[in-house]
Amino acid sequence: MCVSEDRRWIATADQGSKSVVMIWDSYSGYLSLYTLRHFITSVIAPGGNHVCDDRCSIPVNTLFDCHCDGGVSAMSFSSDTKHLVTVGAEQRVCIWDWTKETQAPSCFTEVSPACGFQEYIIFNPNDSTQVNSSTKNDQLSENVNLADVALSRSVFHWRDPEVLTATGCNLMVCNVEEGLVANQNFPSERVKIIPLQKSLITLLTVTDSCIVTGDTQGQIRFYDENFCLLTWYSEFKLDAIVSISFSKECTEGHLDDCTLEAAPVILRNFVVSTVSSTVVHVDAQRSSSRILLQEDYEPIHTVACHPDLPAVAIGNQRGVLKVWDYNNKVTTDRRVFETEKQIQCLTFDPKGIYLAVGFGSGAVHILNSKTLQSDPEERFHYTNDSIQLITFSSDSKYLATAVTVTVFCCQMNGGSSPRWTYLGRYRSHSKPIKDLLFGVHLDSTQPRLLSLGMDRRLVDYDLKNSDVNQLRILSSDSIEQSAVPTCMTWYPPLTTEQFLLTASDQYKMKLYNSTTKMCSSMLLPSSCLLICCHK
Repeated sequence: MCVSEDRRWIATADQGSKSVVMIWDSYSGYLSLYTLRHFITSVIAPGGNHVCDDRCSIPVNTLFDCHCDGGVSAMSFSSDTKHLVTVGAEQRVCIWDWTKETQAPSCFTEVSPACGFQEYIIFNPNDSTQVNSSTKNDQLSENVNLADVALSRSVFHWRDPEVLTATGCNLMVCNVEEGLVANQNFPSERVKIIPLQKSLITLLTVTDSCIVTGDTQGQIRFYDENFCLLTWYSEFKLDAIVSISFSKECTEGHLDDCTLEAAPVILRNFVVSTVSSTVVHVDAQRSSSRILLQEDYEPIHTVACHPDLPAVAIGNQRGVLKVWDYNNKVTTDRRVFETEKQIQCLTFDPKGIYLAVGFGSGAVHILNSKTLQSDPEERFHYTNDSIQLITFSSDSKYLATAVTVTVFCCQMNGGSSPRWTYLGRYRSHSKPIKDLLFGVHLDSTQPRLLSLGMDRRLVDYDLKNSDVNQLRILSSDSIEQSAVPTCMTWYPPLTTEQFLLTASDQYKMKLYNSTTKMCSSMLLPSSCLLICCHK
């Protein structure tokens, strides 16, 4: 998305084979009447009752299928807001006169693949006939004779005919006063490097008569036209800065700057966002900040539902663990693991007392489900392999994990509180384990543990006779000849016998007697389909 300089017009774009660019009026929040009419006639079934009031009659446009091969990668308004530039995934740059109801660009050009994938583009604020784009790998679209230099997005100098680009901690200044021809390299005499600061620059932009940078330390610096430091913000304790948006409203005042002359400058409030998706509003006059949004920025990797409460535990690859109340739609608890990252799996015990967490480092933490805290002695690390499976026994006395099967036991020490201890581990499979399942022995209430591997073996463990560092096996049986088992579960106790239900990569389901390990029944794909339909 992008916004016009006066903050009235907002353009949004998407990606895909049928990409659309929409221009919105931020004052009313509506699209043009043309856009709504096209949407109603083309998308919504004809004949529907739809009402458009006068606020929809705004002279804006919607660009349908403007970049058919992958959609829009970047776009920007010109300073006079008359034109919109877009660059598509196919690396075509188009200039649109969006105030007219036209579906064709005013002009376009193709960017050579040798220039890299363009993912950022802006107009020259002083000359709308000039456009500058940067690549996804932070390289200038124009060829620059500098080897192995990491570049950030480029901006135009507001007064001089120069393009400014951050290179690490420095600023590269390219003089573009003379015209450029196709595929021309910048001559070395027209490029200069200015040491700017000590922290790596992650963002570069221009506002009024100031050059603004954000860096990996979460600091925001303002420089004048001669690249002298005016002021900086470092007290907000942010991480790497990725975006800054300045307010339209401004006041004139004096900064506590670093120059000898305290000349009045334009002060604008701004909103800054960081690499961790923290969004902060900064009051420039008071040098104060307020967090607007702070959310996890990693995809959810694993979840586990509480057995009794309307709560679900959520973990991600950054080591962030949250408990979410799905009735009230709020986060009730949160913990960030500083020493362990990559939460791979989670599980509550059947009583809802414990929450076990398996990490990519091979560590296992057993937490109090109410506080998300754990005793240091209940943090285990017996393997360097990532924990892929984790499960509790039905009586909450055993916890098992895999890749290599590892078992922990909850023991009572006199009158003290229960304590989780390491029981043992066993490399019982020659190939990765696909499922780990607790049950109960048929003739007793003693917990029973089974594992199913890609080596086509079903392993039954002897928990009763196991001791510290001596995890024992009752049996290991081959249950497939050609198919690879993928998962298993207990069959409902409909008879006096106990059965296991397994599935394989050949879309077959088999029923095994849990004692004899003999196959009692097999369902082919067609049979499975009929059963699903019947249910």
